[in-house]
Amino acid sequence: MRRHEPYDDIDPDTLIARDWLALSRSRLANERTLLAYIRTSLSMIGLGAILAKWIEHPSALVGGIVLGGTGVFVLIIGGVRFVQENRRYRRLTNQPNGLGTDGF
Repeated sequence: MRRHEPYDDIDPDTLIARDWLALSRSRLANERTLLAYIRTSLSMIGLGAILAKWIEHPSALVGGIVLGGTGVFVLIIGGVRFVQENRRYRRLTNQPNGLGTDGF
């Protein structure tokens, strides 16, 4: 049985310009969210590397490794979330790039 997706009930043929603009804004927000995930994960990985490299204490090494691993995990979660949302937009619009038929 297929899982019900949030946009399954929407018929693309009934959308008006305002709806296409809202979808475009949603796609841009999805991209901004991906960039926020990337920025956060890189900060966590960098801080973990600094902890592990510069502070000469065994617990700092463990903390750095945990922080770096968490940063990688956040990056993976952000990428998966972005791909899922992007697929939903493409399915709704029936376009390979996720844009509507009128360019919005």
